[in-house]
Amino acid sequence: MAKSEIEEVSTVFQGIGARDANLATKYMNPTKYTQHNPHASDGISGVKQWIARLPREKSPLKTIRAFQDGPYVFTHTAGNVLGENVFFDLFKFEGGLIVEHWVFSEKAATPNQSGHTQTDGPTQAKLSEDTEKNKSIVREYYQTVHITGDHSKITQYVSEDTIRHEPGVRDGLAAFLRDVEALTQHRSIDEIKFVLGQADFVFVAAKGSLEGDPCVYVDLYRVESEKLAEHWGFPEKIPPQKERKNNNDIL
Repeated sequence: MAKSEIEEVSTVFQGIGARDANLATKYMNPTKYTQHNPHASDGISGVKQWIARLPREKSPLKTIRAFQDGPYVFTHTAGNVLGENVFFDLFKFEGGLIVEHWVFSEKAATPNQSGHTQTDGPTQAKLSEDTEKNKSIVREYYQTVHITGDHSKITQYVSEDTIRHEPGVRDGLAAFLRDVEALTQHRSIDEIKFVLGQADFVFVAAKGSLEGDPCVYVDLYRVESEKLAEHWGFPEKIPPQKERKNNNDIL
């Protein structure tokens, strides 16, 4: 039986954890694979070279969440890859093979002030939920609040009891409002690049800056009763071109 595209992505992670480059690249298009990970060279050869540079001891990656929207599979994983990290990966498929890959990461941290980790919480989509409606809600929220900067509209979009998984923060709308005002002094979000979803989960990737440096913002939301009820995500600074191993945009 042919593997689903989510299962093919799982095989990539199995190969990375086992340091098996052939397994990791089994479902990648040999001629069209484009790599957006700035720490790996382009193409399948770049993936194999990147795996060869990892510590040789095996270190399984744990897939916490995996969803699909059309040709895209997006995942939330954790594991020891050059240290304990949390990852969001995005894979684009064509003809049953992976043709493009983006990855974003942050260091693993202790539970936040409300006791939540960067990965805990619901993991399965409620398939009865309306994907396109929830994507529309999240896109409108992101455009209004984070790009246009209209914080007066936050209460229209965010649940009073919103659950947050970022390190160092606390649950609830009041804490979120305080944090947004403080963060605005140090960051800007300028352009949404992806809004992908499955049922009640919606993934956003956007570009902007953090403390004056180019940055990617990755966010995963769970929508409930037409409001943002839960959030996972982080910013990641974009390394300068001289430090990248390929010429593709990180996002």
